Amino acid sequence: MFNFESSTTKKVVPVLITCDVDPAYEISYQNRKYSIQLVAGLFEQFKIKSTFFFVAEPAESYSQEIHELVSKHHEIACHGLTHDYKEDYNIMAEDNQRTNLILATKKLQNLAGSPIKSFRGPQVKTSHLTQKILEELNYSVDCSVCSQRIDLISSNLVNTGWILAPRLPYHPSKISPFKRGARKILVVPISALIFPFISGTLYLFGITFMKHFFNVLYFESRRTGKPIVYLLHPTEFVKTTEKDSYKPSLKKVRADGFYFRKRLKNIIDEKQRFQHTLRLFEHIRKFPDVEFITLNEYIAKRQSNSPRPAPK
Repeated sequence: MFNFESSTTKKVVPVLITCDVDPAYEISYQNRKYSIQLVAGLFEQFKIKSTFFFVAEPAESYSQEIHELVSKHHEIACHGLTHDYKEDYNIMAEDNQRTNLILATKKLQNLAGSPIKSFRGPQVKTSHLTQKILEELNYSVDCSVCSQRIDLISSNLVNTGWILAPRLPYHPSKISPFKRGARKILVVPISALIFPFISGTLYLFGITFMKHFFNVLYFESRRTGKPIVYLLHPTEFVKTTEKDSYKPSLKKVRADGFYFRKRLKNIIDEKQRFQHTLRLFEHIRKFPDVEFITLNEYIAKRQSNSPRPAPK
């Protein structure tokens, strides 16, 4: 059992709001840039420090936004190199994974001006090979597992490894990313209880459902120390202005989750999505022992609270 405690021994519930900044080519470039600024403003309102997972190649178009995020103490993390259908970390050859991850890491480090320590695979996919290479590149966290999630609303569909993966953060084995082992890298799962604790669930089931969902995760965290990890995409809060001209191929649909994002966006419009998210953050903020932190901060706090070996 692992619990964060402050200097006054009060338990702290770590809440990690994570943002996947996907290419989202169906949305205009200006709206994509604006979506990052919009989310950054929302986080400032609630004093949230977040982890932004950027796809490395398109991230070079957001250098100003990344600089502003860093200045506000958000974490810049890696979401792959291109996020296209070829970048599937479940099945990519080791050499291809290494090439992509080295290049993506270098690009993002140049943009962020600091080491990149956290990774989430495109389509939330990873493998034991991916984690091996991430260790070689000095990553601390793989946030590509969603323990106990049965996924019927994204391009990932049912990932059998997720169903039996540990709920608490764990060091994975060298043969499976979904089992405990001896790797140095830490898997920090996206929160789930059959349904994932992500923005798509909020839009499908509404704010009342998500408040109750958070309450369950909160009490679990109080008992076990498990961090609560939420996932959203900034582009969910802007109009899909390129819907007439952008016609993705079937492979692009599967890789970007375009079909599923489009279906979710038809449930409620971008203004309603923003308001739902605002109300969810208002609810989370009501809990006095909640602390919004980045993945980097979570790792640092975890290490500082780990029992030190007794002197010999």
